[in-house]
Amino acid sequence: MSEIFESIESCRLCQSKKTLDVLDLGDQPPANSLYKAGETKPVSVPLRLVFCEDCSTVQLGESVDPQYLFREYIWVTGTSTTADQYSQEFAKSALAKCVASQPSVAEIASNDGTFLRRFLDSGCDVLGIDPAKNIADVATNKGIPTLAEFFTVDLAKRLVEEKGQKDIVFARNVLPHVKEILSVVDGIKTLLKDDGVGIIEFHDAGLILKELHYDSIYHEHLFLFSLKTMSQLLAKYDLHVFDIMPSPISGGSWVIYFSTKQRSKTENVIKAEQHEQETGINTYERWLEFAKQTKEHGKELKKMVSENKGKIVAYGASARSSTLLNFCGINSDHISFIIDKNLLKHGLLTPGSDIPVISFEQGLEEIKNVDRILLLAWNFKDEIVRDLRNAGFSGEFIIPFPNKTYIV
Repeated sequence: MSEIFESIESCRLCQSKKTLDVLDLGDQPPANSLYKAGETKPVSVPLRLVFCEDCSTVQLGESVDPQYLFREYIWVTGTSTTADQYSQEFAKSALAKCVASQPSVAEIASNDGTFLRRFLDSGCDVLGIDPAKNIADVATNKGIPTLAEFFTVDLAKRLVEEKGQKDIVFARNVLPHVKEILSVVDGIKTLLKDDGVGIIEFHDAGLILKELHYDSIYHEHLFLFSLKTMSQLLAKYDLHVFDIMPSPISGGSWVIYFSTKQRSKTENVIKAEQHEQETGINTYERWLEFAKQTKEHGKELKKMVSENKGKIVAYGASARSSTLLNFCGINSDHISFIIDKNLLKHGLLTPGSDIPVISFEQGLEEIKNVDRILLLAWNFKDEIVRDLRNAGFSGEFIIPFPNKTYIV
């Protein structure tokens, strides 16, 4: 084990030692380890994907120390218009499935409280739990009570003793991040009332395969879950999936609803299970095909950027952009700067690729003489293209996904 990471010797979920190599994306710095010029550059860690023969779970071969990854965090949910708008739909759906008239609600990895705000505005008692103290403080200052702690079964037991169980417990795009995932799922079971509704949102492995979202592979994402592998995990703790719906987040995610009491599966669940079986997304062979396509895509994107005659900048210094840039070998020699609305990233350099991040306002001034913008935050394409067109940008956008790179 190094100072900040360790390689796994068995599957994190079933402890099988039958893990097979899928894809090696090279040594890369943790995706959110942006840094200031003059500071020591972040260390690089192997970024490779493995497949468990026994339970079909796809996961990273290395775990980075969570304290290094999450104690000071720079992703803020509220900076995305898409996420903010989607939070209304998410809360409405959750409340419709809950039997309590004024539910008590807890969110695990609640970030700046954007989603909990919707429940609070509906009259619910809310509690956020997030290990990133800087982001938890933002939420608390906005009136969303938030504990700056890692969620575990021990914390769940303490909360039940102090405040009782919850009617709704949800975790959006967090379980794939968690090394101690079994403790977290056990904690959800502990915190949830018998007639309560649990909700987990995660980037759909089927869509990752179908649309080649290899940029969603980074050190914070320890797992790439399918409906099957997530359902298997929940079943270990007698939690039963009864409904599923798509989400626009991360370029395409699943939101699954589950409970301690078995409910009849909706047609949505039955169809999703059948689709996974028909498309083979839980097979090793399909993931090897994905690895081959990833390598081809990376070469093509690097070639397009390297051979461009005019000035290229980029939009979106997201975590997924870090994987894409480092794997393709695209850096400050190719990209002059990256525009991002997140205030916490302004004035920093991207890890590994060393590209300066500037504000949206500064970017509007700078792009007047730009020919092309590489849209790293391609999963928010419609929102970003609209904003930049409205601001007067008349050049071209390089869109790296889904499936292949194209120009608009």
